[in-house]
Amino acid sequence: MKIAALLNGRAKRVTARVERDLRRALPDSLVLVSHDFDEASAHADRIAADRPDVVLSGGGDGAAVKLLNLLRERGPLPILGVLKLGTGNGWARVSGAPEFNELIQRLPALPHELPTSTFDLVEVDGQVCHFAGVGWDARILNDYSRNLDKRGSQLFGRRLATWINKSALGYCYSTLRISVPELIREQRLHGQARVLLESLEGTSYELDRRGKPLPILDAEGGSPSRKLYEGPVSVGAASGTPEWGYGFKAFPHAHAKPGHINLRIYDRQVLEAVRNSVKLWTGQFPQPGMSDFFVKRARMTFSRPMPFQIGGDPVGFRDEITFAVASETVRVVDWRAALAA
Repeated sequence: MKIAALLNGRAKRVTARVERDLRRALPDSLVLVSHDFDEASAHADRIAADRPDVVLSGGGDGAAVKLLNLLRERGPLPILGVLKLGTGNGWARVSGAPEFNELIQRLPALPHELPTSTFDLVEVDGQVCHFAGVGWDARILNDYSRNLDKRGSQLFGRRLATWINKSALGYCYSTLRISVPELIREQRLHGQARVLLESLEGTSYELDRRGKPLPILDAEGGSPSRKLYEGPVSVGAASGTPEWGYGFKAFPHAHAKPGHINLRIYDRQVLEAVRNSVKLWTGQFPQPGMSDFFVKRARMTFSRPMPFQIGGDPVGFRDEITFAVASETVRVVDWRAALAA
C-alpha cells in the first residue's frame, strides 16, 4: 500500500528522532511535519496529489481531526492510520496502536494490505471529527491544557511535571485540583444548565437498560419524535468511537447503531460524578443520570453558553449546537489485527 504521513510538529511526542525513525522505516513514503495550519494545508496538497492508500497521523486526536478535514476538502478520504504520538491518544488506543518505538520496529514487516475498521464521523461546525462535546468535558480539557504545565512545574519540578502532563494522572490531577472546584463554584452561582435536545432528521433511538437501541416515537402512535430530551445537563457529547482518551470509555455503545452517531447526555452534579468516576471511566452501563441516543441529526439548545470541544481541542462556547452523522465514513488502520497477522 502507498503510505504518506503527516506529523504535528507542535506535539510534545513528535521529535526529530520520531521523524527520522519514520523516514527510515518507510523510505519510499512521503513523511511530512507541520508546525502551523498553513504548513499543514500545504502538506495536505502534497498528500492529495500523491494519492496514497494510507495516511498516517501523528500528534494526537486533534491532529487526526485537522488532517481528516484538510483531506476531506481535497477528495475522498484515504485510510487513516493513527499513531500513538499524542497525549490522550483516544483514537490510537481504540485502533490498537502500540507505543511508537514498538510500532516503528515492526512497521516494515506489516501486511501490505493493512486491516481496517470503519467509523462513522460526527459533523459539527462545518467539520468532521470522531467526537465532540459541550460541558464538563470541554471545560476539563481547557483547564488541563492551560494550567497543568504551569502548576505542575511549580509543585513537582519540570521533569516530573512533563511526565504527569502526558499521563492519565495529569488528567485526573487537573480535573480534581482545578476543574472540580471551579465547577462547584459555578454551580452555586448560576445553578445547573439545562438543554433541549431535538431530532432534526429521521428516526432517533435510545438505549434501554439492556443496551438495545429502541426507536423514539411520539405519544400519538408511531411518528418519529422530535423532542428527545429536556432537562439538566452537565455533559452533552456526540461520538463515533468508544473512547475519549487515556482509556476513558465515554461511549461504550458508540457502534450500537451503524449509520448514526451516539449522543450522550449526563445530568448529574459534579460531586456525584466524582464519586462515580471509576464507573464512568470504565463505561459501566446503565449509569444513573446518563442517557444514550442515536441520531442522524440533532440540535442541542442550552440555557446559557457552554464550553465546547471538537476532537479534544477546546473551541470556545456555544448556546446552541447541531450534531450530525457525516456523509462520509473513514476506514482506520486496525493496528491490533495488523500486528497479530
